[in-house]
Amino acid sequence: MRGPQWLIFFTATMLMGCSQPASQEGGEVIRIVSSLPLTGSSRTQSETMSKGMQMALEEAHYRVGPYKIDYLSWDDATAQAGTWDGGKEKENAQRAAADPDVMAYLGTYNSGAAKIAIPILNNADLVMVSPANTYSGLTKAGLGEADEPDIYYPKGFRNFCRVVPADDLQGQAGAWWAQSLGVKKVYILDDKELYGKGLARVFEKSCRDRSIEVLGHEGIDSKAPDYRAVVNKIREAGAELVYFGGITQNGSGKIVKDLRDSGSNAYFMAPDANKESAFLEAAGPAAEGALITLGGLPPEQMNDEAKAWYARYRQRFQGEPEAYAIYSYEATQVTLKAIARVGVKDRTKIREAVMATKDYHGLLGDWSFDKNGDTTITSMSGYEVVGGKFEFSAALAPATPPEKLTLKGKKGEQAAGGANGFQIFLEQLLSGLANGSLIAVVALGYTLVYGLVELINFAHGDVFMMGAMAALTGVGMAGGGAGLILVLLVAMGFSAILNRLIDQMAYRRLRGKPRLVPLITAIGVSFVLMNLGGYWKGWAPVFFPDLLGKNDINLLGDNIHFKLSQLIVMLVAVPLMAGLHFFIHYTRLGKAMRATAQNPQAAQLMGIDVNATIGAAFWMGGALAGAAGCLYGFYNHQVRFDLGFRQGLNAFTAAVLGGIGNVRGAMLGGLIIGVVEALTAYYWSQAVAPAVVFGVLIAIILVRPSGLLGSNLPEKV
Repeated sequence: MRGPQWLIFFTATMLMGCSQPASQEGGEVIRIVSSLPLTGSSRTQSETMSKGMQMALEEAHYRVGPYKIDYLSWDDATAQAGTWDGGKEKENAQRAAADPDVMAYLGTYNSGAAKIAIPILNNADLVMVSPANTYSGLTKAGLGEADEPDIYYPKGFRNFCRVVPADDLQGQAGAWWAQSLGVKKVYILDDKELYGKGLARVFEKSCRDRSIEVLGHEGIDSKAPDYRAVVNKIREAGAELVYFGGITQNGSGKIVKDLRDSGSNAYFMAPDANKESAFLEAAGPAAEGALITLGGLPPEQMNDEAKAWYARYRQRFQGEPEAYAIYSYEATQVTLKAIARVGVKDRTKIREAVMATKDYHGLLGDWSFDKNGDTTITSMSGYEVVGGKFEFSAALAPATPPEKLTLKGKKGEQAAGGANGFQIFLEQLLSGLANGSLIAVVALGYTLVYGLVELINFAHGDVFMMGAMAALTGVGMAGGGAGLILVLLVAMGFSAILNRLIDQMAYRRLRGKPRLVPLITAIGVSFVLMNLGGYWKGWAPVFFPDLLGKNDINLLGDNIHFKLSQLIVMLVAVPLMAGLHFFIHYTRLGKAMRATAQNPQAAQLMGIDVNATIGAAFWMGGALAGAAGCLYGFYNHQVRFDLGFRQGLNAFTAAVLGGIGNVRGAMLGGLIIGVVEALTAYYWSQAVAPAVVFGVLIAIILVRPSGLLGSNLPEKV
């Protein structure tokens, strides 16, 4: 090695030596790591939790005895997932376990993430203190799966503890509250995640123990565009209360919105993870009267130290803390005091000291960790959404007989009553046709592009999503029906320009390349747009303002609930589809597109500008995607950064089902998928609706490989 190479190597070696952890130079640093979803839809909640930890460290001046505290805030979420990611959490836990300076692990937010982290940290003898994980099976036997909790502790000792009450208490408290409100019939939903399923299971058992009839229990698809089929089941059954076991990011706001739109006045109850601003934003005005259970006492009933802490938080960060911020502060304080008692940098001794915390006087009161690592705090609170804010409603006491309670917002209203099967069928059919119209409009963009350049443009669904975001941006320009027209034009123009730019920058140079190359590029563009959507409007579901206000249309008396918005969606979508069909077959440019689709070389020899013709297809496809995005937000009252994937997949399926490259086929395929999804979700389960759609696709393709209206003829558009 000579000259510059030797110098570079020497310099790099010296720099690496200077960057070694301080522990290897005297052991004066102790690292405390937090693992929370700082990216994605749970970001707001997680940021306040991290701030709570930061406050505790600041008050300790980032020191414990002779040690300097190095706090590392790690993200366990990814933009692609939109929330916590199992792979990311595993990576965080392994990094912490491998770093000899890490003495404590604070987190996680999601119980599913804790399930991954605990055994990794247990093998490394590293204590984990949780401010938010409430799933009972993490610490208690007989309340979860058969092998829980022992499976999480491969070394045979406990290394996980939590300062928040577990779900077995919260589920019981919810049932006690329901009984106190006079509820006789409940319907239970869950988001199919560890936390949500566990809570729903406890709530169901507690309801049965209290002789409350459980009409049904169903897991939902957290990525579904709507829950109209589910709430129609609930309305038909005559439920007086709907309980949702799950987090805001998995659909609670949309559920309560669809519940109110269906005409049901049933109570809506959800657990502590929904006591956050994201729920209020996602549900919009429909959140009024929603009931939320939460461990501990409200700020106004806490001790003076807690009240002072809330004041310090507001002053320090100029905002309100979310539900788990104070628990995060307490978890950090407990950890710091345990390290101080031990006085040495030793994982085993620190773990034992944390787990042995007894008679601790903190912001949450006087409490201890029991042998399982659970807090001895058993107080539970009930909150009601009144005037768009969470208000303390009642102290919940599941160990005592129920007492009669009243609410401010709902005034004790019960369910609106059931509906017969034929009425529900008609409602589901109308809902399916409305959703199918949206799918068909998006599918037309797929079929246009494929017909001309045989490109499966997987980014098209995300162009649809960006159109919805553009519509949301422009929604404040005007109100009422005129507002919808203006916003529709804004979304169409934005998406048309975006789609044309994508073609110009990403696809045009790849024409003539092997098909795999543009396909992979399209997938890459899709991820780019998805992330841009997240940074533009955030990672949580965003409420799309209602431009019509109350728009119920009741048919056959008050038995069939039809929405004016459903009618408007179809009145806009159908002319768009019909107009495109006319354009393709009866205009000069449309004939040029068909000629290009049949034989681009021959079309060019005839004087057709092939690139301009293809560009026009991208313009038109983008405009249609933008229109569909605007209509989606208008109809479903909610948009999110990742909705393009699900809707895009449905649209692509519709194009294939009808015969990709065939305009009429795309329209027919979209309507079929919309109706099949709506009816399957009601008569079977929403969770299996996508599987049924693909089953229908496979069955049709086996019989007609070219699709319902496709053919082997050269014409594709």
